Amino acid sequence: MTKKVVLITTGGTIASKRNTSGKLESGVLDGNEILSMCNLQNDIEIILIDLFHLPSMHMSFDNLNTLTQNINEQLKDETVNGIVVTHGTDSLEETAYFLELTTNDARPIVVTGSQKSPEDIGTDVYSNLRNSILVASNENANNLGSVVVFNDEILHSKYVKKIHSSSINGFGSIGYGRLGFIDNDEVVIYQKPTKRECYDLKETYPNVEIVNSYLGCTGFVLDALYASEIDGIVLVGSGRGQITPSMTKSLKKLLEKNVKIVLTTSTEEGRVFPSYDYYGSANNLKEIGVVMGGDFDAKKARIKLMLMLANNNDLYDTFMH
Repeated sequence: MTKKVVLITTGGTIASKRNTSGKLESGVLDGNEILSMCNLQNDIEIILIDLFHLPSMHMSFDNLNTLTQNINEQLKDETVNGIVVTHGTDSLEETAYFLELTTNDARPIVVTGSQKSPEDIGTDVYSNLRNSILVASNENANNLGSVVVFNDEILHSKYVKKIHSSSINGFGSIGYGRLGFIDNDEVVIYQKPTKRECYDLKETYPNVEIVNSYLGCTGFVLDALYASEIDGIVLVGSGRGQITPSMTKSLKKLLEKNVKIVLTTSTEEGRVFPSYDYYGSANNLKEIGVVMGGDFDAKKARIKLMLMLANNNDLYDTFMH
């Protein structure tokens, strides 16, 4: 039986080409040029949608809304087995998690890209795209949610992270491992997520920024945000979620202004937790109204906070799920 996969291209290195200066222009190739080199099986029908031709750091939330709407429209066709999105790697993990939170279908949504251009020696373009299509067309990949397929691995969008700036082993899920892998065209699934959640798309989203804490950090950035039209802040604390006294003082004013603040940690593994009791500790921050962000990294926490605020969800009971 023929399988059907919708391939939506958005640009990035996977669709790049060198210009006269020898530098890469991101997103200039169309999907057919890339697909022709993938040596796909004859029993997979590809529906190609060339949606954007953008470097991934040019992606906007308007673009993400359009991408989600296109995916949801394509999934109305019950004969579609899955979706593949090609994307630049710099913001790929954020787009993948946005799709996880704004789609609600059992069929797989696979986001992929490449670290090398299609013309480079040793390029990962064709293997990543081929593997992504194999995953999206495989019924065993149902109920994975939105995943990233990269360098033969299947990684969940909540925990995937770009871990190398240039190596073809560019993405990983530190502390959580892969959901599965692709070996000689065989899709092997080890594990699946236990929970899913979905939020409605909105025409506009609240303004949420990320602020890091570090030794001797002042409240300068937080004070600047207090003077702006800020709706939410993702705070990146140290260890279990500690910040400096100067930041804590500035934070109180923002909370009094009803700015929603979520605490995350700068560590690669583990979660924030109110273990210590002193000024600027996670426990102190929780007592004054900061939401504990569990094991979220800052980028994913920002995506979720924006969607929760836009949908008027209660942060305190549900953020860590």
